[in-house]
Amino acid sequence: MMRKVIVTLLICLAILLSIEVYLRLDLFNHVLYSNSESIDRQLKDRDGRSDWNILFVGDSETRWGINPAEIDNGFRAREISAVTFNHAFDGFGASWWPGLLPTLLESPSLKEVKYVVVGVQLMDVHRVVSNTGEDCGALQRPVLSSPFAIDLGLDGLCQDKRDWDALFGKRLFNKSWIVRYSSAVRSLIMPSFMDDTGTGQLRFNSRKSGEPLNGFVPHHSIAVDSENYDDEFSRWKAQYVPERDFKPLPEGVWESQIASSGFFDQLNDVVKSTGRQLVLYALPTNPVLIDTFNRRSDYLKNSQLLQQWASQSGVVFIDMGIQDNVNAEVYFSDMRHLSGIGANQYSKLLGEMLAKSGVLDSSKAKISGIGGNL
Repeated sequence: MMRKVIVTLLICLAILLSIEVYLRLDLFNHVLYSNSESIDRQLKDRDGRSDWNILFVGDSETRWGINPAEIDNGFRAREISAVTFNHAFDGFGASWWPGLLPTLLESPSLKEVKYVVVGVQLMDVHRVVSNTGEDCGALQRPVLSSPFAIDLGLDGLCQDKRDWDALFGKRLFNKSWIVRYSSAVRSLIMPSFMDDTGTGQLRFNSRKSGEPLNGFVPHHSIAVDSENYDDEFSRWKAQYVPERDFKPLPEGVWESQIASSGFFDQLNDVVKSTGRQLVLYALPTNPVLIDTFNRRSDYLKNSQLLQQWASQSGVVFIDMGIQDNVNAEVYFSDMRHLSGIGANQYSKLLGEMLAKSGVLDSSKAKISGIGGNL
């Protein structure tokens, strides 16, 4: 009887060991490491070299709107060498980056980064996200429950504290891929329609117009697909409640963000703690979004407030302004994001403005609050 038990245990251990070996050899050839095609591609491009000296982060406006090659061209026009990488994630606005940056910047491929450039939305409210999971939505939860997040220690931001493997399993068997990457293993063996965890795989947006490059993904303009844009805009607008959403922000909310120990002080402290310097910028947003939300006065006021904070804090801030004078159907991809054409134009301009401000050139004094128009 005892011999039978021992043989059974040995067989079970052999099976588990075989599965463990297989996963280590082949798991991420079948499932996405970050649960996101765009982030997996970013990580591959990022780790392909180690001389990046400027890192852009932010949400989808940055990922669609910052072309590192054109940023570098803007610097080159002023005879400054920049090597830029776009590490923005869809759905991850400025509020997420105080929590994401410290461990992300520990990557060996980012060791030469001197400036962290954060995209901010001047119509939104920013605050450091909590670790209760309440801020996690359909774009954040898959990424922050992925092996990528686990390896960076970021999975706690979206984790269900009642999950048994969060409390016991991953502490006891952390080295085993079967346990450590259990959600990825489930994705490997279960059909996607059976995954009720909300941590499915995020695929590339269908409007992309070219292959990703150094984190940037170019997208088609509205003009290429105007009929679909009209339908999409109607569906997008229908998800909001006008009396709740289409009105100015509450009084004083941005004043608190630039106050002592407010959000922007916290963000600046995090970046400085990694040995880098913070830069802030606001990319052009399709004016239709600004006017739909009735946020034009908010935008202008908040830009002035952030300019004030940046000047006092020694931080470069560049607001590229509300671009009423450009053809929105060419320069934008939808109601919010720049198209590939707009991204190329504004990225080169932003690169020139950053170079002019003194970024990567210690012989020049930094200036903040610069506006820009095409």
